[in-house]
Order: sequence, then structure tokens, then C-alpha cells
Amino acid sequence: MPLQYNEFQRTIIYAVSLGGDTDTIASMAGAIAGACYGIDSIPAAWSDACEATHTAKQLADKLYDIVSAGHDGKM
Repeated sequence: MPLQYNEFQRTIIYAVSLGGDTDTIASMAGAIAGACYGIDSIPAAWSDACEATHTAKQLADKLYDIVSAGHDGKM
């Protein structure tokens, strides 16, 4: 895989290359990779090409707020 792609991009490209139900596999892999590598790892062009990106970001922010409010600093 070309090195110009970051970890998030390589995850999605690899998931699609596996074949089968690629949209489902790539979306699940993308959710995990996005959580792991962060939103800044997602290229703007990729984000802009996806449906409901704005809604997904809003839901992610709400989930973060919920988790942060209940977190006491201990793991």
C-alpha cells in the first residue's frame, strides 16, 4: 500500500480490497479506525463525499460529552 496514505486511509482501502460486503466492512472498519486515529486522520475530501457527515459529527460530539461528563479521571 502506498505510503502517502495515513493509517485511517490504509484501513479503509484494505477493508474494501477484501471483497464481499465491502460497504459494511469498510464502514465498521472506518468507525473503529476513526475512533482510534481521530477525526483529523480523515481526509476532508473523503468526509465531504460521505452522506450524513454532519449528523455523524453531531452524534459523536454528543457521545463524547456524555462520556466526558461521567468520567472522573480514573480508568
